[in-house]
Amino acid sequence: MRGSIAALVGVVVLLAGCGGGGDTRLSREEFESQANAICAKYQKQLNALGTPSSVEEIPDLVEQALAILNKEVAEIAALDPPTDMQTEFDAMIEASNNTKAAANDLSQAAKDGDQAAVQKALDEGNAASKKADQVATQLGLDSCKG
Repeated sequence: MRGSIAALVGVVVLLAGCGGGGDTRLSREEFESQANAICAKYQKQLNALGTPSSVEEIPDLVEQALAILNKEVAEIAALDPPTDMQTEFDAMIEASNNTKAAANDLSQAAKDGDQAAVQKALDEGNAASKKADQVATQLGLDSCKG
């Protein structure tokens, strides 16, 4: 019985050390440095994709961009910002996810040849991206602005 309790305590201690929150929050400087480094890495990859020259090129380009964005957002979301930055951080992640959703809509509209839906998805994506850029500016994440 005593060995079982010791093992259980060991598991609880291990689990308590995992995950975000608590004492694992980054300082403002650490957060800005790590987030900007992540964004700069992925922004180079996004810039290398270029722009489509026809509607037919959109789905493939969107697929490539989404693969990059998914990695970027996942890495950024894994950071644990200072408590006073959490609300803006959450808003930036939400806006980034909205940008990704609009990109999916754009890809589907291009596949369907629906020009009106293409334009709607572009407008929604641009609005979400603008929101993400505004929040990134508030957070001091200049490399995260696209």
